[in-house]
Amino acid sequence: MSKHVLIVSPIPSHPQFQGNSARIYRLNRMFQLCGYQVHFLYFGMEGLNEKQQQEMERQWDYFHFVKPEGPAAEPSFDEYFDIDDWYDERISDYVDELCQTWDFDVCLANYVWFSKVLEVVPETTQKVIDTHDVFGDRHIVAKEAGLEPVWFYTTKEQEAYALDRADIVLAIQDEEKAYFETITTKQVEVLGYVVPYQPLVSTKNEKIVVGYIGSGNPFNIESLRVFQEAVMEVPALMQRFKFVLGGTVCKAFSELNEIFDIVGLVDDLDEFYREIDIAINPMVGGTGLKIKSLEALSYGKSLLATEDAMVGIPSFDALHKSTSIKEMVNNLLNLDDKRLHDLLQNSKIVFERYNSEHINNFKNIFG
Repeated sequence: MSKHVLIVSPIPSHPQFQGNSARIYRLNRMFQLCGYQVHFLYFGMEGLNEKQQQEMERQWDYFHFVKPEGPAAEPSFDEYFDIDDWYDERISDYVDELCQTWDFDVCLANYVWFSKVLEVVPETTQKVIDTHDVFGDRHIVAKEAGLEPVWFYTTKEQEAYALDRADIVLAIQDEEKAYFETITTKQVEVLGYVVPYQPLVSTKNEKIVVGYIGSGNPFNIESLRVFQEAVMEVPALMQRFKFVLGGTVCKAFSELNEIFDIVGLVDDLDEFYREIDIAINPMVGGTGLKIKSLEALSYGKSLLATEDAMVGIPSFDALHKSTSIKEMVNNLLNLDDKRLHDLLQNSKIVFERYNSEHINNFKNIFG
């Protein structure tokens, strides 16, 4: 007899051109691979085109859609959002109807701010929140980093209230598990980002191609700006390396750009990673798990990264966890053929260990 999981999300699973969509897609797939029938309910905060709908209908056993009636609500409070500001009661009505037809073993809400749906499902259904990130005091963290808070942010008290709606809280990395355990008595488990190993052989180029692909969030833009500044202080780097930038970050960064070949939106991630030799993630600050780091490792690429870009991804290679962007750029400057070979091998080992751990975590939690 098949098990059934209802996954409710304000973010689509297709396409996977940003970290949250990639996370949702991979977690859904893990349920499928473990024998669950996946019911995916998408509340269309990011719209829905015909191709997306067809892809999600093909991929998931059941696809459901609730269309928003307008843009996301403004914050209820002066400084932050109420935890349910972005929730739509029509989702509860829809899920209530689904529960009349299906006996769901698990209901998983993506994000604490969509946790209200868990109040609708019966007690016999295991209630899960996939947190993705920390949203309590997120606006304070952003302001301390000199950035304007964007997207959703609330207080620790509101976040704790939301977590208490669940039976199990999924943190994406250990540091966030430790935080959540300080604000809720509910079971908290770490479940990272699991993606198949899919190594790609790079196209041969005259220069070594260094690449970054990501979304245009403020932390990414600021990190790239600091990286670019550090590279420009060492002109010799431009003689040996070619720097390539892809993804929605290109639109936001293009006016600041001095060193990158701008690729823009990429239809197929394979194309981007096939063209590069080294992936970089010069992240400074930010929260959550840096899925771009794992994505690069999954494509069999050497990765140069900062400590912040590797939070939740244990590594024994110093080039994976530079203490600053300046140090990271110096590491790039000193990268000879042997060290590049070792970095490639170490990147593969780090990825395989990470994947194995989190596949086992999933099986332990959901069978």
